[in-house]
Amino acid sequence: MWHFMENRFPGLRGTLHRSRTADVLNAVESVVDGTDSKIRLVSGYRKKLQGTIRDSLDFADDLVNQIPAAIEVSSSTFASNPYVNAFFTNVTDLQSIFSHSSEVQDYMDACRDSHTRCCALLCMRRTEKTVMGMELSGSMLKKDVMQTAVSFSDHRVYSPAPSEPETRAGLKNCLFQGLVTNALERIVQLRLASHQLQSRHQMLHARLRHYKHRAMEAEQGTRTAIKLTRDIEDTNLKLGKTEEQLMKNPLLTPQIMLGEVMDVFSKPDDFVRVRKLQLRLNKMGIKISDDSAQADNRLNLTEVIIGDALPRVVTLATFPRKELLAKTVFSGS
Repeated sequence: MWHFMENRFPGLRGTLHRSRTADVLNAVESVVDGTDSKIRLVSGYRKKLQGTIRDSLDFADDLVNQIPAAIEVSSSTFASNPYVNAFFTNVTDLQSIFSHSSEVQDYMDACRDSHTRCCALLCMRRTEKTVMGMELSGSMLKKDVMQTAVSFSDHRVYSPAPSEPETRAGLKNCLFQGLVTNALERIVQLRLASHQLQSRHQMLHARLRHYKHRAMEAEQGTRTAIKLTRDIEDTNLKLGKTEEQLMKNPLLTPQIMLGEVMDVFSKPDDFVRVRKLQLRLNKMGIKISDDSAQADNRLNLTEVIIGDALPRVVTLATFPRKELLAKTVFSGS
């Protein structure tokens, strides 16, 4: 296939390569701007970051591409689409969630006359709990059966756009910016730790001078002199430990900051992870065993875990403008 494209369009490979290289270099500068511009003082910083940033961009592409195709979330699909039926309690619930989203409202206001719907990322928290219910076994109805109920809550809507490709592009950018923020937080923590050590070092030095000055004035053998001797020994001990920590945590140089950035972007899967999940649910949201003959909704879910946060189910969803509730309906809620 590639040979066919190359024969028909001989400059295509070079054009795509140049475009990708330009994107990577722009991303490198964006990362430096978003963390610390002093990184530019490191000789060859672009070359050092280029490969790592390219890999992280590829990671973002792959992760977002794992999110399934968009589903339509509307009153007309609530009964027919198993995902919509499982994710929302009723039609009012789904309309309220999208209507409460400030991002959706802003998007709809900005393109009032040009788009009849938007596509966005829908995130939810999945919860499972044990309940007592009834179950049909053959012709017999069993009562007080232990069952697992699955529910979806804390719905969030992000990155509304005119189409699915544009929403996916926005999500890739959000993921990439999340890595930038993660690297910045690490640099800020290092800077804070370094500042605290420096301040402690200065404070202990000042305290030691104070004790030594008082000891010179105190009469030998008195209770005050003995206490000052202990204070000097204790302060010297603390000062030594602080100086050891300073040796292990040198000043935050541009080289060290560059290393922190490279560490974050070389391991993006430490920051965000994806897992797949298959569920069989009945219309009431009760889990059905694989050997059951009951009618079910078969759901193939994608869960994303960012940092230490709880996993969230993610899907792309289109939402029609006509389903948007008037602001007066929910402004007072």
